[in-house]
Amino acid sequence: MNKSPDNHIRPPNLVFIDTSRPAVDETREVQASLGDQRPSLSPKFFYDSRGSELFEAITELPEYYLTRAEAQIFEQQLEDIITTLGPVDVVIEPGGGSCSKVRVLLNPMQPRAFVAIDIAGDFLQQAASEVARDWPELEVTAIAADFTRSWDFTDALPAGRRLVFYPGSTLGNFDPEAQASFLGQLASVAGSDGGILLGVDLHKDSSVLHAAYNDASGLTAAFNRNMLNVVNARTGADFRPDEWQHEARYNPTRRRIEMDLIASTRQAVTVGGREFIFESGDAIRTEHSCKFTLDDLQQLAASAQMALSHHWLDSRGLFCLALLEPA
Repeated sequence: MNKSPDNHIRPPNLVFIDTSRPAVDETREVQASLGDQRPSLSPKFFYDSRGSELFEAITELPEYYLTRAEAQIFEQQLEDIITTLGPVDVVIEPGGGSCSKVRVLLNPMQPRAFVAIDIAGDFLQQAASEVARDWPELEVTAIAADFTRSWDFTDALPAGRRLVFYPGSTLGNFDPEAQASFLGQLASVAGSDGGILLGVDLHKDSSVLHAAYNDASGLTAAFNRNMLNVVNARTGADFRPDEWQHEARYNPTRRRIEMDLIASTRQAVTVGGREFIFESGDAIRTEHSCKFTLDDLQQLAASAQMALSHHWLDSRGLFCLALLEPA
């Protein structure tokens, strides 16, 4: 791993580490996932500048409850959360991105150090710089790394009592086996005296879920179709996004939202010289989002040798902020 040499443009309390990440051949990655028995595309292709703008707009929609429910928990129960957490030396946020959510914790918690980890290095460095300027006494480390893979950068994490902060509902995008494995990694990082503060979307009436992923304004549909523009730009593919329709439905057996793009015509798509034929009605899976019960969380925690010690809900019981501690 290499430390960035641009110290003169960064606050003195910020260290930026760019890990040595192998280059990913996205064309081959897309070819492989489209060639599966159930064709799919990675959710990472949702995000270019347009995709990010669309998602930010989605979070403001009346149907999209997740962001507001999580924010309400912090607004109304922050004092109890901080008291329950106790003294924390180091806050570690994988997938920190804009570092906006952790800000609510930094003043009342007063940790010695903050570590943000994200794959988008330039964006992360800018966000971490803003945190470092706003909290000049805080030791800030920004690590550009794919935190869903091997954590080969743990030597760079400051010592002390650690809290791993993983808000939002991103855990639900992992397959069940990967959820347990990822929590195990976070538990290892938290250590024997640390904890994980985890956000999860709760199981609820399917009509609420359907509305959240099929908003009347069509923003989620546009966000889903924009993935094909991103794939075209990154791989040279020739998808025609207007010939694909958004579909999101709740699978009650697996307790998850399943989001697809459905071909509205028969079409041939070329990716890196390889042709894929899609008949009208064929689907490409773009995302699934698991919904949890408290029993699910307890079982997941146990799989990582952790225990669900405390949890906080919004006023409607839609979203959960959970504290996992060593069992």
